[in-house]
Amino acid sequence: MKHLITYGFLLFILLTGCEDIYRPDIDEVDNVLVADARISADNDLNYVYLYESVGYYENASSGPAVTDATVSLIDNDGFEYQLPHYSHGQYVLNLDINPDKQYHLKIEYNGDVYESEYEQVPQKPSMDTVYGEEETLVQLEGGENDVDNVKEVKGVRLYTDISSNEEMPYYRFTTHYILQYSYSVPGEGLIPMPDYYYGWKHVYPQSESFNIASPPEYSASKAIKKHPLFFVQNSRKDSVGHIFEGWIVILYQHAITENAYGYYDDLNKQLAGEGKIFDPLYVQARSNMECTTNSDQIILGNFEISSSNETRYYVRYISEKNGFILRPIEEFYEIPPSGEMKNIIPEFWQYP
Repeated sequence: MKHLITYGFLLFILLTGCEDIYRPDIDEVDNVLVADARISADNDLNYVYLYESVGYYENASSGPAVTDATVSLIDNDGFEYQLPHYSHGQYVLNLDINPDKQYHLKIEYNGDVYESEYEQVPQKPSMDTVYGEEETLVQLEGGENDVDNVKEVKGVRLYTDISSNEEMPYYRFTTHYILQYSYSVPGEGLIPMPDYYYGWKHVYPQSESFNIASPPEYSASKAIKKHPLFFVQNSRKDSVGHIFEGWIVILYQHAITENAYGYYDDLNKQLAGEGKIFDPLYVQARSNMECTTNSDQIILGNFEISSSNETRYYVRYISEKNGFILRPIEEFYEIPPSGEMKNIIPEFWQYP
């Protein structure tokens, strides 16, 4: 037994003595062109964003803006519309998109030409119904895997059903909320009457993935059932004395092409990767753009052309017994980013 202990101790010393930290030698490469080109047929103005990628060792979220490129949108009849540079890598397109045409993007930069495939403008989308279910969301505060940092948030998860007969039943969803709140302050005078304030602010939910939907694979039906949209928490405390008055949810449904859907699906798989050997690589995102003058030159990003539909809903949790309110809003008022009104109810205000 004494010899076994001695041999075991020597083996431990040998194994720990051979341990070394592997530091990969990552070559620095030139920054490559990145194109964020999402053009909606429903917008009067569209923008194409160009910038350079960020190196592995660079401490920045994005590279420098590209301000000296030539950017054009070309339709299938050969008409070319040049996008002038506006500011900080934004190229503006002031054009009414013809829904019966196909378009492709052309970028000339540093002596190379980058082009996308021709993309057909999808039909304007619509949702059959939007409904909700109560849900408890578990969040890790601070990104630490510690039971003491676990936070439970109660709210309503919105879902949609889409019975589509469209040729391209591919969708991307975006949203933002308007938080409604109110409070009162004591008035002045001989007979003081309280002053009531009605306030609001826009809230943009954070997400690390794209909310996309398509019919199930290997299915003859194009119907989409119970697609999860967005989570709306029951209430939100902004400051002492404010009364939560519910959410206005502004929901955008974008009809996109199959190419765009495949690109976002690849990115979602990468964002959800857990570091396993068969996780998709970044270069595996199926972009519809390439350099036509130099096959070795890389461009990141994708050209998306879409048509969109906007719907609005009022959401407010009542109680455990009475559940929540979810109802559509018919009037689409312009709502400023934030503000308060004294003793006057805003025209867009929603009530339970």
